[in-house]
Amino acid sequence: MKRALRALAVVTLVATIVGGPSNSMAQIAERRVWTVKEILEERQPASSDTKEKWCQGQLFKPCLCPKYVSKLVQYRPSVSECGGKAAIILSGKYLNVFSVVVRDLLNRDRWPAQGVNGCSAFERDTLGLNKCSVFKVQKVIGVEDPAGDAEVHCLGASGYSTLFKKVTRITAKLADHPNATTDPLERLCLVGPNQPLN
Repeated sequence: MKRALRALAVVTLVATIVGGPSNSMAQIAERRVWTVKEILEERQPASSDTKEKWCQGQLFKPCLCPKYVSKLVQYRPSVSECGGKAAIILSGKYLNVFSVVVRDLLNRDRWPAQGVNGCSAFERDTLGLNKCSVFKVQKVIGVEDPAGDAEVHCLGASGYSTLFKKVTRITAKLADHPNATTDPLERLCLVGPNQPLN
């Protein structure tokens, strides 16, 4: 009985230190940071299931529901090699995409509106530089892997941050056709900005 009470006291003390029982283990799990190695180990073979279901089709074109997104596209809210920021991980046929971003409920890929990283209005609004938006890719890490090469596209903020609170989807531009408005796009729904996909 004394041993059980001592164990209970230790658990209570740990819970108190991390901010109380309500946000102890749950918060730690919610704030997981992945490594690229872990992500690639979690990667599943590409699905041969051709069924598709579309979600979020109110004001903007719908995106493919998370369950049906190709296993060659992964998302993690926090990746160690990206400095703890969110990342989109692409493999297989997605390795050569022209660009990939996340978008919010209003379909924006430029956020915050005032820009970040000391961008001038010209860099932000006219040039549309990636560094001016946390939704855009800040750096790409190429990974050679026996199970299939991959690219880790590091975004500008953590998926756990308030900046990502309204992020709902990934948009991948498969190719860029200058002076055309018909670039091939794939719109892929996320489970949530702070939840892993695939």
